[in-house]
Amino acid sequence: MADKRGNIWLAVSGLVVNDEGRCLVVKKSYSATKGLWTLPSGFVNADETVDAAVVREVREETGLLVEPSAVVAVRTGVLRQGKHDTLLVFRAHLIGGSETRCERELLTIDWLTPEEIATSPDSTEFLATLIRDVQNSEGLKPRPITHTRDYGYAEYKIFF
Repeated sequence: MADKRGNIWLAVSGLVVNDEGRCLVVKKSYSATKGLWTLPSGFVNADETVDAAVVREVREETGLLVEPSAVVAVRTGVLRQGKHDTLLVFRAHLIGGSETRCERELLTIDWLTPEEIATSPDSTEFLATLIRDVQNSEGLKPRPITHTRDYGYAEYKIFF
């Protein structure tokens, strides 16, 4: 898949919070985040907008229909292999569908509280930081993050 995408990758993810304040999280069955809590996410196709991509990705992975409302974070990095990797995180509202795990891509789906996400050793550092900081965000600004796992980034920034 990486070869088809070239050296510039654009991806999206959906931060979906239910009426009980729990966040939709998934564990992927592949990639550097395999087995770790992260948000439903994926690459933007050439024939779609970023907001359409987040609707498609959440639906493909979880069966749920969402409506994006705002970009709440941007992660931008350069992988050691020379690939540029940018992720736009959308706040998205649940509007329908029925929860169905994409068996090809996901190990599991769950709804966790922000506290469970922030303290779980199975959460990616990006997700834990996002959950801790996005609620009090005054806008998108660069913020520091320290990784204890090696995801392969040569350079890395996040904006919340």
